[in-house]
Amino acid sequence: MANQKDIKQYLLEGSKPYLKQENRNGEILMLSGVWGSGKTHFWKNDIEETLIAELKEKKKSYVFVSLYGKDSIEELQNEIYQLSYNFSIEESSDVISSVCSVFTKVTNFMPKVSVFGLEIELDKSAQKVEAENIKQQIEKGITQLKDGGVICFDDFERKSSKIDLNDLFGFITNLTEIFKTKTIIITNQEFFKENESEVFSRIKEKSVNKFLLLDPSVDELFETVYREKYSELDEFKEKILEAIKITDEKNARVFIQVLDNCLEYKESVEDEYEIFMLVLITVLFVKYNIIFRMQIYNQRRLSTILPIITNEMPINIIIRMHNAVRRRGGHIFQEEFLDILKKEISTEYDSEDQKATDKLKDDLLYVSKHKDLLYQIYKYCIKNYYVKQNQIEIVNKLCDFVESGILVEENVHK
Repeated sequence: MANQKDIKQYLLEGSKPYLKQENRNGEILMLSGVWGSGKTHFWKNDIEETLIAELKEKKKSYVFVSLYGKDSIEELQNEIYQLSYNFSIEESSDVISSVCSVFTKVTNFMPKVSVFGLEIELDKSAQKVEAENIKQQIEKGITQLKDGGVICFDDFERKSSKIDLNDLFGFITNLTEIFKTKTIIITNQEFFKENESEVFSRIKEKSVNKFLLLDPSVDELFETVYREKYSELDEFKEKILEAIKITDEKNARVFIQVLDNCLEYKESVEDEYEIFMLVLITVLFVKYNIIFRMQIYNQRRLSTILPIITNEMPINIIIRMHNAVRRRGGHIFQEEFLDILKKEISTEYDSEDQKATDKLKDDLLYVSKHKDLLYQIYKYCIKNYYVKQNQIEIVNKLCDFVESGILVEENVHK
């Protein structure tokens, strides 16, 4: 595994950077990482700008193409040629029309050319000129790709079911070998372990020359997402990151939703505490589709603030979570937390009472089934007592905002 700095160094900045070596032409590099690890963000923000500048100096093309929504190899091929041509004429005056056209598959460039699905008869002069223009565009796009152009395929795991994985790899491999491009595949290989694992593993072994696994730190991933468009949050940046680190979350898509909520709520902030809690509430909602409401709970000697998630969550389990934290103190890791919680619950029931025994089994089953959620509630709502009695109203307003997606005016501070 490698972080962003290591991979950037390897690709662009080392003594022999991969993307600058001519002997790497004709090779396929796979950049993999778990879902949400920021692979595309990293590539677009840390690699692309430098890479594009260097390719333009060499008069070579850079093509970034998403497999999402593509229904055929032919459609994919046409887009690659079109994007390569567009890249080649950018910021230049070209006698060939720079208006984006639709390339259809051209097996032999001449004398047969198909435009918009219609065959053009070359004895008609006007159509012949247009066919010749498209032929020249395709040829120019291909020329710029040959011997050092770069093609990057993204959303590999989101390919259409209409495209066979064997055929797709075959196309990419042939394209790379024939044109001598450097080809990058950005993917989440975990997806294929569950779907087309045997095919993927076999083809990866035969076709991929270099494999890089991206595993960024929380700070790296957050910075990659943040710098894209969130500078307006600079005064709260440290507090947002502090809250994210508490969640142990490392998913770029979750970070984006957190930052979008903070951006929308920014004008209503009176205290950093609100931003801090907004992050925690948003992560819990995005990850588990759960919103908690806080209320004061009084029973016997216990008077505390409890996160009430849904009517389905047994209140006694939440109370026992509080007791477990009070007795244990300090940070509790997930497996240890579950053991302590189960012991706390077990002390609540009379082992000689069959109804109590059945209820105990139900509670323990609930804990096992919802262990991830309960641990998050412990981290967010109980462990550090983030919610005080005088803050319940603020937290519940934040919950309303996250759940509804709308910042209701009457809930905004005056």
